[in-house]
Order: sequence, then C-alpha cells, then structure tokens
Amino acid sequence: MTTLPPDAASDLPADKNVPAARPAPAPTLVHEALHALRARAETRRQLVTQATERQTPADLQRLVQELQVHQIELEMQYEELLLAQAEAQAARAQYVDLYDFAPVGYFSLSDAGVIEQLNLCGAQLLGAVRQRLQGRRFGQFVEPTDREAFGQFLARVFRTERAQQLELRLRRDDNRLVYVQLEGLQVATGPDAPQCRLVVLDVSQRREATLAREAAEARFRATFEQSNDGMILLEGHSFVDFNAAALRLLGTTDPRQVRGKSMLPFWPERQPDGRLTIDTLNTCLDLAQTSGWCRIELRRTLPNGREVWDELSFNPVLVQGRPLLHAIWRDVTTPRTAREQLRLSEERLQMALGASETGIFTWDVASSLVQCDARTQAIFGRAYDPRPIAMDELNQALHPADADRVAAAYQVAIEYGTALALDYRVLWADGSVHHVSLAGRLVRDGRRQTFAGVFRDVTALYEAEEELRVSQDRLQLALTASASGVWSWEISSNQLYFDGRARAIFGYEATPAVLTFAEVMSAVHPDDLALVEARIQQVFHDGTPLDSEHRIRQLDGSVRTITVMGTVVRSDEGHPLRLTGIVRDITHRRETQAQLRREKEFSDSLLQHSIDGIAAFDREGRITAWNVEAARYARLSAEAVLGRSIFEVYPRFNNPETLASVQRVLAGEQVALLGLRFSHRDGEYDTYLVPLSSQSGEVTGILAIIRDVTERNRLAEEATRLRLRQQQEVLSAILETQETERKRIAEALHNGLGQVLYATKLSLEGKGSARPPAESLKLLNEAIRTTRTISFELTPGILQDFGLRIALEELVKRISPRHLPINLHLQGLEPALPAPVEIAVYRIVQELLNNVLKHAQATEVEVHVVRENKLLEVSVEDNGQGFDANMLASAPLEGIGLAGIRNRVALLGGTLQVQSQPGRGTIVSIEVEVEQAQ
Repeated sequence: MTTLPPDAASDLPADKNVPAARPAPAPTLVHEALHALRARAETRRQLVTQATERQTPADLQRLVQELQVHQIELEMQYEELLLAQAEAQAARAQYVDLYDFAPVGYFSLSDAGVIEQLNLCGAQLLGAVRQRLQGRRFGQFVEPTDREAFGQFLARVFRTERAQQLELRLRRDDNRLVYVQLEGLQVATGPDAPQCRLVVLDVSQRREATLAREAAEARFRATFEQSNDGMILLEGHSFVDFNAAALRLLGTTDPRQVRGKSMLPFWPERQPDGRLTIDTLNTCLDLAQTSGWCRIELRRTLPNGREVWDELSFNPVLVQGRPLLHAIWRDVTTPRTAREQLRLSEERLQMALGASETGIFTWDVASSLVQCDARTQAIFGRAYDPRPIAMDELNQALHPADADRVAAAYQVAIEYGTALALDYRVLWADGSVHHVSLAGRLVRDGRRQTFAGVFRDVTALYEAEEELRVSQDRLQLALTASASGVWSWEISSNQLYFDGRARAIFGYEATPAVLTFAEVMSAVHPDDLALVEARIQQVFHDGTPLDSEHRIRQLDGSVRTITVMGTVVRSDEGHPLRLTGIVRDITHRRETQAQLRREKEFSDSLLQHSIDGIAAFDREGRITAWNVEAARYARLSAEAVLGRSIFEVYPRFNNPETLASVQRVLAGEQVALLGLRFSHRDGEYDTYLVPLSSQSGEVTGILAIIRDVTERNRLAEEATRLRLRQQQEVLSAILETQETERKRIAEALHNGLGQVLYATKLSLEGKGSARPPAESLKLLNEAIRTTRTISFELTPGILQDFGLRIALEELVKRISPRHLPINLHLQGLEPALPAPVEIAVYRIVQELLNNVLKHAQATEVEVHVVRENKLLEVSVEDNGQGFDANMLASAPLEGIGLAGIRNRVALLGGTLQVQSQPGRGTIVSIEVEVEQAQ
C-alpha cells in the first residue's frame, strides 16, 4: 500500500460515501494494525510460494478460501484507510482555516529565534509575505531597544514549560512601528529540536488608547498644577482644591488659609453694575450646572487699593463620584483695558492679510465644490465670483509639472487627516506663472468632510529666494575668484571650522574634522604670533572688525602670507559667541607687489639716471613724470613742474605743428620731433613722443624722450667726411691700380711678346746668321704661350667655366714647381660660391702668390681655401724673409698689392689679418661670410 504525502492528499477526489464526521483512529492503534497485517501477509506469501505438488486438493481449497477472506479484509482495511485519509484532509482544512486565517499571528520559532512557520496574520504583522519571512530571525523585527527584553523572554520560554508573556514594539518591513503582545510556549517536536509556539497580538490601538489616556491625565494634571491661570475645585461656594496660580490670585501661599473656606469674602459685596456679588455668582453657578458651562467677570480691590478684574469660568465635573465645579480664574484686567487695542490690532491684522493677499477657502470633499474669497480667486487670476467653484475647474490653473504632486499631497492629507503645507505654481489666463502657498487640513463634522485652508501669493518670495540664490552663487564665485576660504571660531567649544579652501591655504587635508584654536594658532609664524594675539584681543575688547595680515607655516614647512578678516557675533547680552570671517592666501600678491616695487625702483633709477630727458603728461597735458635730465634741460625741478601744463612750461610748444603732433600721439601714433633747440641751452635735441596706454588699450598720456644729439650729429658729420675721404682714397687706389696694371701689361707685351715676335721676324727675314725653320717655329710657340699667359692673367676663363677649385689648381700649376713649390688645400667649395666672391678670392690668391714670388724669397708656400657653413677662410703662408707687421698700422702701404687685397676684402665685408716677423715668413688670413650661389 502506497502512503501519500500530506499535501498530495488534498488533491484526491472526495468520496461521497465516506461519513463526514467519523473520528480518526489513534496513531498507535493504526501502527499496530499495520504491523499485524504485514505479518499475516508475509505468512500468506510463504504459503503461496510453497510448492503445490505436495498439497492435497482440500489444502488448496482451504488456502484459496483463506486468501479470499484476507482479500476481503484488505479491501475493508483499504476503505478504512481512505476514510481516515478523508477525515485527515478535512481536519487539515479546518486546521488551515483556524491557523492561517486566525485574527492573531502564530509563529513557530527555533531555539535560535529563527521563524520556521507562521500564519497569514503573522506575515501581515511583519509587513511581508511568508516566503520572505521563513528562515529569518524574529529578533530582526524587534525594535533595537526591546531586543534585550525579547532575548530574555525567549530564554524563559525554552527554560520553563509555562507560557510566557511580553509586550514590545516591532519594526515592520515597511518601517512602520507596531505594539504587540507576545505569548510563547515551548513544544517538543523532537528530542533535539524544541520549538517555541508564539502568539503575537497587535495591541497598537490599545497601547495608543492607554498612552492617550495617560497623556490626557498628565496633561490635565500639568494643566491644573502648572497652568498660569488659577485652577479651582469648588463644592458650592467652598474651596476644595486649587493650584499655585490660584493661591497667588488669592494673595496667600498657605493652602490651609483657603481650603474649605467660602470664596465670597474675596470680592466686594456689590459689582460696578450695582448687583450683589453673591447673586451674580449664584446665577452663573446655576447656569453652569444646567448648561455645563458659564463665565463671569467680577471686580475686586487688592490690599494696595488697585482694582482688578477677574474672569471665572465654571463647568461641573465628577471626581470619584463627587459632583464638584471646576473653575478657571484669570486676571483679565489687562485684556479688558486692551480690548480697544485688540480691536484695532484685529483691524490691522485684516489689513495685513489684505496686504499679503492671503485668501481663505473651504472645499467640500463630497461635492468637490470650493468656496473661495476674493483674495483666493485673485491668487488664481480669476475675477471674483461668490458662487462655489468646482475643484477640477480650480485645478486647471495648476502648472503641469506640479499637478501630480499637488494631487498626491491632497490625497494624503484627506486620507490620514494630516495638515497640508505646500507650495506650487499656477498658470494665469495671460500665461504668467505665479507661486502660491497652501496651508490647511481636513475637518470632519460627523460624516461631512471639509478641507479648510488659506492661500497666499508667494511669487515675490520665490523671486527673492532666486535673487538670494544668485547672490549666494555670486558670493561663491567671488570667494573662488579671490581664492578666499571661510572660517568660524566657536568660542564656547574653542573649535575652528574651516571650509575646503581655508584648509588648503593652511596645508591641511580636505577632511571634515574640526580643528582646535590652539592647533591653528600653532601654524602662525613665530615672528607674527604676538601681533596676531594682540589683534584678536583688540577685536574682542573694542568690537572692531578683525583685519590681520601675517605669515603661517604649512605642514610641509613652507611659509605663506595670508590676510584674515572677520567679525564677532555676540549674544543679546553682548557676550561673544563666535568669530567668523574669511581667509585669503596673498603670498603671490605680496611677491608680485615686491616684484613691482623692485621694478618700480629699477624704473625710477633708470628714469633718474637716464642720459635722456624723460617727461610724461596726461591727455590734458599735465606733467606726471620729470627726471633729472629733463630738469637740467628745462632748468626746472620736478617739484616745480609736476601737475603743470607742458605748454605752460614750454610755451613755444603751443603752436599748430606741435599740437597736431600731440593729437597724432594721442591717437596711438609715435612721433619724432627732430632738431629742436632750447633757448637757454646750446645744442640740438630730438624729442620722441610715445603714447602711454592702459590695459584696455586706451591712450591715457604721452611719454616724451628728449635726447641731446649735438655730439651724435657732429660725429655723424665727421663719419661722413671720413667716409668721403676713404672713398676718395679707394678711388685713387683703384685708378693707380688700373694704371699699374696697364703698365704691367704693356711691359709684358713689350718685353715678352714683343721681343719674341721681333726675334721671329729676324729669323724669318734671314738677317744675321742663318737659322733653320724649326728655330722660328719655336719662337712662334713661345710667343703664343706668352700671349696665353697674359690673357689668362687678365681674364681667367677657366674660373667661369669650371669654378674656383679648378681655377686655383690651374693657377698653382702655372707657378709650381718651376718657380716655387706650392701646397694647395681646398675644402667645401662645392656648391659654387657667388661669382663676385669667387673672382675676389681668385684675385686675392693670385696677388698674394705674386707678392711671394717677387718679395718673399720663399722656398715653400701653403695655400688654404676652406668653407665651413657660411664662413670662408683663405690663408697664404710662406717661409720667406718676412717683415715687421706693425709697420702696416703706422706707415702707408707700399705698392698696390695689399691695398687692393684690403679693398676687395672690405667690399666683401670680411676681415684681413697679416702675421709676419723678419726671418720667420708671413701668414695672410682672410675670413668672409658667404651665401650659397643661386
């Protein structure tokens, strides 16, 4: 037989033949029957499995009968099991109804307080579903302050077999607090796993009622005993009880003098209206007994003769079954005399409400109609209409962005009866946006619900807040731009609060930790500490604002200069509460000021020690600067001219030409006035007028620089005359060189080519001794060679065709080695040099080699022509007899060789250097800067 799980049993179809109320058999009896049935089935199984060959027909028939009987018994037992299962299912359903839907919470807790099972009410008490609660500790939902008591309660449950009770607070999953009463009992579900069956009852309402009753009693007792009004309990006319305020009104401090005595002697016999005091009092007491309340005002005279008015309010009360009268006694002398002022004050209040445009409205929630006064309708931009307005129509003016928020706030206020205070925006018909402030709450009158409140137009307030926010933003921008930090010293706690920028100035970490005053003062530079302490003492003593500039040492040892400003905030009694202000790092500014001061001192030094006269004047011509040299030129000191007009100091400047120049300078142009003269000072002077501009570029004045150019002009004239003389000398040397060259060419033609041609003529004419034709040809070849040499020396075509390198090599070949050994060193001559340079270098080398051949008597010559980057170096060195090189500086040059070389070098802008000593040879060096040939 298969056993179904408990949950699966509920899925079986109901049997209509099973009785609905048959009790289930006990578990022990069911187990014993099952064991007996299993034993019998085992016996029958042995019988069935035995071999039938040895059985007689009678035995087999008996065996079959027994099996049939047992089959019937099994079927009956199966029906009984089905019946028991149905009964168990019905019992389980009844248990589920009683357990899950019980009005109290049921929990099964382990010995560790873990929720193992709970019903629906328990889940609702904890504010979550059962699946999320099973396996969690029940103590997690207990308010932290009650967890210790719950732990002790749980320990008592598992320690005893009696039920334990406890009242505590639970914090639901939705964070709502509920008061509950717990009743726990230990049950044994197994030898090692006891459980706590816990019943949880929500007693929040009872708790709230108890607290409300206790609060009401406490309020009544506090109201009675601590009230500033006199509180009296009367029985008839006699005092039963009273508070301290009532004793003061009765003029005594001893309760025994008053308790049990009549109240009538404290007032005069008659009142100002002529009525007897006792009649007035009895009438009011009777009215209080019948209607529940009555108030009268009685006049009495104090012992010092001053008349006062008393207000007595009576209402009947029952104290421990004893009917008494409770009276509230107030001195209303001042209110009576101030009623007129109160009326005027109320009128002013109405005027203030009107001025503040505060409107009143009532909203009938059931009908959704709103009754608005004129101010409320004006706040919504509507013309006044005394008829009620539909709430939906009024809500049409809500700003779309605020509509959902306003609707949700109304819903909460109506559902929970809480006060509503809300600001939102409305749109008028003209499209303008206005801010309104709503305050009100739901008022219940029986079944009628009315929402009453006030409206106020707070547009101006929001605009002011926006202006304040903008102002604060500007303040933050100003603090940021000025690199200022905010600080506050709380004097009572001796602590300093720094913002992030102030901490950075002092080199502290950007943490919110509070600093002590001593800690901050320790950062002050030792040389400035006494000054800072004295300044703080002066601030507290005199009340003057703090303004201190001193140095501090940061944590890394660097020294900074700061300026600290602040004011003292005092209490109403004048005691200092805090010192607050700003701090700014001015190290860079001080360094800049020092640099500017040094630069100004340097500028002043330059101004006063300048060899030029310097003056400055503004756009109106007023002199603003005047140095020593300008004072010498004008024979007027700076004190005599500063602030005066330049045209007053120099009247001759007040002419159209000078004024036009000044206007040009003020327009931003630099003007030079050349060749001016002073009437009281000889010489010539140039004046340069330069515009002075501000940082924005506007011309604010003129700087005049007066320079004595007398000597400069004289030197320029001498230089001009010297240049003319040098040009004349160069021209003379060129002419002389040309004549000498012509003479040399003539001599070469006469002595060389002429003689050869004459000898050839004689040879051809056959005069004298007869010569063979070969001799004549030889003479003609010599004439041709001589002609080529002269032509090469006059115009070296090889230089133009093949460049400087080939030309110099060809020049050296013509001289060496027949006449003189020459070592030629060439470097960097490709690419080609400019043509004038190559011709000049060739002629210089040619002339120097000719000089060596004619005058040096040398046996060896070194020629170097080297170009490195833009520098061309030429040197010719021989080992000849040499000469005294110092004579070149004192005596004029003999011949035209070196003079021509010097002129060529000068024309190229180079330098010439001659080194020579008698008997030690000569070195001629030339350096020329050259560009690459195009």
